[in-house]
Amino acid sequence: MTAELRSLTVHVDTGRWAETVLTDVDLSIAAGRITVLLGGPGAGKTMIAYALTGRLPAAARATGEVLIDGTVGYIPQDGIDAFSPERTVGSQLQALERQHGTTGVLQACTAAHYPLDALDLLPRQHSAGQIQRAAVAAALLTTSETLIADSPTSSLDQDTAYGVWQSLRERADAGTALLVVTGDLSMLTATGYADRLVIIDEGRVIAEGTMTELGETTDPRVRIYFQQQ
Repeated sequence: MTAELRSLTVHVDTGRWAETVLTDVDLSIAAGRITVLLGGPGAGKTMIAYALTGRLPAAARATGEVLIDGTVGYIPQDGIDAFSPERTVGSQLQALERQHGTTGVLQACTAAHYPLDALDLLPRQHSAGQIQRAAVAAALLTTSETLIADSPTSSLDQDTAYGVWQSLRERADAGTALLVVTGDLSMLTATGYADRLVIIDEGRVIAEGTMTELGETTDPRVRIYFQQQ
């Protein structure tokens, strides 16, 4: 495994409200595979992404273990968070290329379906869909052994989202361990790219397995979730 959570519990206390947002979460992310973290709004998916990427909020107190082998890349839920606000997206992608010793800004942009004519724009000059695709391109330029993608296609149309999923599948096939956070079961069904699904509800893992295994389970909590999707 390149990344693993063991009995992770996260309690957040802001002084105005307090809540345990994750409880005894066990999660393994294997090299060469796409693990998908599936759940509804507020289930705790993004908090898991924060834990794996060292982004837990200051008000959070965590117990358990976060084990990482190698470096971790991150595609944030809001793509604009992947960029400095005062430099063009193109200059920042080129800097990533130099930093990681990779080549192919144009190839990464093509794989992410990012429009090349937007490279000279500042992040705030992009639409939500454009900057999300730019964040995917940025992640594809890194050499991270593990990649965490938090709702990477949420602001994209179906055709573009399918293309981004294909690029993520290719990255996994090249040996990267991927965790993709999503609530879009229909896209998972359409692509068939997920190797393993982990379903989280109210901060707890309630089921994990392949799409076929979970689709055939008799667990009423999982059955209800699939029917709702």
